[in-house]
Amino acid sequence: MRILEGIRIALQQIWAHKLKSAFTLVGVIIGITFLIAVITVVEGMNRYVQDDFAGAIFGVNTFSVVRRNQVQTGSDSQEQRRRQARNPYLTMHDVEVVRQAVPHAWRFAYSVDRGFRQVSYNERSRKNIRVIGGSDGYETMQGWDIAEGRGMSPLDERKSLKVAVIGADIAERLFPDGGATGQRIRLGATRLEVVGVWERQGGLLGVIRDASVLVPISTFRETMAWQRDRIGEITIKGRTPEDMQASIYEVEAALRRDRTLRPGEENNFWIQTSSDLLSTWETINRILFAAIPGLVSISLVVGGIVIMNIMLLSVAGRIKEIGVRKALGARRRDILLQFLAESSTLSVAGAAIGIGLGIGLGKTVDALTPLPASVPMWSIVVSLVLGLAVGVGSGIYPAYRAAKQDPIVALRYE
Repeated sequence: MRILEGIRIALQQIWAHKLKSAFTLVGVIIGITFLIAVITVVEGMNRYVQDDFAGAIFGVNTFSVVRRNQVQTGSDSQEQRRRQARNPYLTMHDVEVVRQAVPHAWRFAYSVDRGFRQVSYNERSRKNIRVIGGSDGYETMQGWDIAEGRGMSPLDERKSLKVAVIGADIAERLFPDGGATGQRIRLGATRLEVVGVWERQGGLLGVIRDASVLVPISTFRETMAWQRDRIGEITIKGRTPEDMQASIYEVEAALRRDRTLRPGEENNFWIQTSSDLLSTWETINRILFAAIPGLVSISLVVGGIVIMNIMLLSVAGRIKEIGVRKALGARRRDILLQFLAESSTLSVAGAAIGIGLGIGLGKTVDALTPLPASVPMWSIVVSLVLGLAVGVGSGIYPAYRAAKQDPIVALRYE
């Protein structure tokens, strides 16, 4: 009951002195808001990468051959990066080597892409797009569905036709009234007929696909690539995980033989799967979560110091009240618990406000950007425990000062 009485008194103090309480709790509120907001976004990204992103980028039972690791992080040494930067570019010769190594592959495609300043139609334009030159089967490999018109055909690639399939963002920007198929758009000096529009993907992946233009790889190499023989990526899909793993071994062995690499010599190409992306994200995830305590602790320490000073002022202003309580039989422990309950209630109230603001901030990021948000229950529990710990830690000294007051001296205090 004494603890509940302390909590009741603390809540009355907060309500009676709202402005002072707001300044008192600002450090705790900022720290917890930051903690919840960051965890909300990072945890949302974590679930998204694990459940959707990696599989959507690489596909199920799919792997890619590229020149070098495309998902490098700070954990890769400078020497590793320098070695990979010296790797030879993939060419059509490599495409044939890989194709012959896995004749049983369920699906096979290759592509090259580049960033483009803009695509335009009459007076309208869309900046910061991605142009992909894809072989026959590229769209099927990626799982990109057509909303309007058609996708790429073998004939488009065979005859190097100047045709394109565009993302939903581009279609809406250039053709707000619809009717994109059959129109001719301009990419640099190249005019292309739009033969199809992909379904809108939205979300984080939509940033990539919805703002992309796909052309036959033969057309890309003839009109847009300054190195016509270069290939960006060779992608193979197996029917089962076992098929994929067997294909990886076969492709690696074939490329090593073709490039005359000696036993023990490092590959001068990179085979990439969804597990590489997941591993990279886990590294980033660990770094982010390792940085959070240091950043949050600064704000919480400042908040704790402010609460301690306010509680010391509160003790100084309530000395006569303390004397009366002691004269009526209150023990030191009762006074100690009362002031600890007050400081803890103040801090937990700040943590609760911070939780609400942090969730709101995370949801705002979710609504305004492609970044997903997810609030794990453990983050709320941790925030409340941190708030309680700050309250107890910052209230111990003021509570001790209050508890050791001499009742006779306190009753004389004016």
